[in-house]
Amino acid sequence: MAFRILLQACLIGLLSAAPAHAAPERVPVRVGVFENAPIVTIAPDTPPTGIAIDMIRWVAERENWQVSYVPDSFDRLVERLDRGEIDLMVGIAYSDERAARFQFTRQSLIGNWGMVYRHADSDINALPDLKGKRVALMRSGTHSQALLELATRFDVTFTPVYVDSYPEVLQAIADQRADAGAVNRVFAALHANELNLVVTGIVFNPVFVHYAAPKQADPALLHTLDRHLASLKADPQSAYYRSLQHWLEAVPAQNPHWLPWVAAGTAGLLLLVLAVAGILRHQVRRQTGELRQHADQLQSEIEQRQRAEAHLNQLAYFDVLTRLPNREGFRIALEEAMTGMQGTDKRMALMFIDVDRLKNINDGLGHGAGDLLLQQIAARLQSVLRVNDHLSRFGGDEFVVIVSDIGALADAEAVATRLLESLITPIDIGATQIYTSCSIGIALYPDDAGSVEILLKHADTAMYQAKEQGGNRFLFYHAKQTERVVERLTLDTRLRQALERDELLLHYQPVIELTSQRIVGVEALLRWDDPERGLIMPGAFISAAEDTGLIVPLGEWVLEAGCAELRAWQQRGLAENLTLAVNVSTRQFQDKRLVKSVEQALLRTGLAPECLELEITENVMLIMNDDVRATLDTLRAMGVRLSLDDFGTGYSSLSYLKQLPFHTLKIDQSFVSKIPGQPDDTQIITAILGLAKGLGLQVVAEGIETRAQFQFLREHGCEFGQGYLMSRPVPADEMIAMLVEPARVSHG
Repeated sequence: MAFRILLQACLIGLLSAAPAHAAPERVPVRVGVFENAPIVTIAPDTPPTGIAIDMIRWVAERENWQVSYVPDSFDRLVERLDRGEIDLMVGIAYSDERAARFQFTRQSLIGNWGMVYRHADSDINALPDLKGKRVALMRSGTHSQALLELATRFDVTFTPVYVDSYPEVLQAIADQRADAGAVNRVFAALHANELNLVVTGIVFNPVFVHYAAPKQADPALLHTLDRHLASLKADPQSAYYRSLQHWLEAVPAQNPHWLPWVAAGTAGLLLLVLAVAGILRHQVRRQTGELRQHADQLQSEIEQRQRAEAHLNQLAYFDVLTRLPNREGFRIALEEAMTGMQGTDKRMALMFIDVDRLKNINDGLGHGAGDLLLQQIAARLQSVLRVNDHLSRFGGDEFVVIVSDIGALADAEAVATRLLESLITPIDIGATQIYTSCSIGIALYPDDAGSVEILLKHADTAMYQAKEQGGNRFLFYHAKQTERVVERLTLDTRLRQALERDELLLHYQPVIELTSQRIVGVEALLRWDDPERGLIMPGAFISAAEDTGLIVPLGEWVLEAGCAELRAWQQRGLAENLTLAVNVSTRQFQDKRLVKSVEQALLRTGLAPECLELEITENVMLIMNDDVRATLDTLRAMGVRLSLDDFGTGYSSLSYLKQLPFHTLKIDQSFVSKIPGQPDDTQIITAILGLAKGLGLQVVAEGIETRAQFQFLREHGCEFGQGYLMSRPVPADEMIAMLVEPARVSHG
């Protein structure tokens, strides 16, 4: 007995000395929330709810997080996140500016965009209608800033009415403290109808909503969210899609309040019928009819809710214009495809497609025509894809194709070739036939990248290389393309600096009257005197300037600098009756800017309008509309001369030549270089000279390099020419010397 007692005492001592098994500590996570239904909904004395909160709770249960919510206004939460007072902020839209301040999850929570709603009494349907109006905006909101920038770009001035949340935006409109207001489309779909507000045609700023953390915080928190979100999005039956379905319902799923009463009444009625069947038979029929009516009503409500759910799902994941999956729908499809290929030896191609010259169509025929064109392009692209391929509209004039199960590069090449060939036949938009094409960049998974973002980036890079090579082609990604993109970005930055630092200069090529061989004009040609690389020809940077829009300020600089130079020569008595020719980009026609630029240059320099000639390429026909035609008529009425440059290489039509106010045709050097030896080109030039004479137009031949070309053109009635035979483009001081001593110009 003593031994047993001793043994028990020892066991008790050992157990008490052993450390207790402590439960793992929960990780505290402070989450900032603001009212933004259905992403986050905040009600007094209750925890927040919504799509973003469902995902936080789902992850917290699996990662042992202890979540505490910090409700506040959006702009104050942004300040708290900046100071590190909260660990996460939910429902914040990604932007480059915010990415410089905070860390963002790579996985987005949901796609969204801005919409403008108005009071029923306000006459607001498009962006210009906001001018002079009061517009409710949420402080520090991405959509608020985007609308302000959009309005500034189009010179639309309105009075902002700032509030702290989207509900307050709608309430400000309803109370007529504002004429209109900007909210996101998910919130608007659920709440705008409650206040009888009217949606306008102003839709802008597509964004993706993310979780964000302080810039200096440990990225592990966001990495955990990314890992779980990617897994949830890859499973159509996951908690993520159940949350979307629950919170995006337009009609609550609840039984009508009258249904229990109807059921009880029906049961009592049946008992009563057993007792007094003969007396109450007509009442049975009446009640049965009512029951059927109520059942039909219930079925109608269920179908209405299902249609609303389907509509919201369509808005969230499909493009309204083309009915293809949108950017968010594409990301989900790509993530699913990549997840399904992990652990296998399968390959996949991602094709990034950009429609060539769509901007010209929008500028020339209007955005309505551009939208119709995009719809037909989408249909053609879809028609040549395989059953397992996935086409999405990425945004604007961009599409993406996921080409799965490719065995060799030839499989991807075959698909890309079919896509290009599908656009060969012209597309009819009303009475207008439009020829279009596209540029395609191709990146391979897993060969080129292992993540969605990098794969998409590489395909985009290859697409831009295809576009730089003239478009209407496809290119596979390779690492050197990234280096070229960086070079292109560096070039754009340096070119902007060159404009600011006065590194640009003009060279001049004389235009000669072929019969008298005297100088009658000069063409101003841009050069860049780079301190590091020396003199750079325009072929190295004009294409980049066209793509970025920098060609507009560059063109205005050339115009004013050339006018000032010619005026200075005139004041020295060196340029009597001399004409200055300046090249004009089609981009300078936007917003009727060209007329203002010319008026300003002539006013500042004192040059007479008849001394200026604007050279316009045949590409202007692609953007021809009433505004462009009016611009040309205004310039001619001012006395400015107009010439059609590179004639025969672009899109001219005889009807335009007869209708438009041109003075001169310039024959492209690609024709001149082959005369008189090539019969076809000789006939083309003879035909152009005859056409110009019949229309009363002067002709300048470009690129004259041999005496035989000079004599042929002069003998066939060509009045003017320029080219290396007479003179290469020269700096201003050498041009002055030619004007002082005309004999210095060689005539072969």
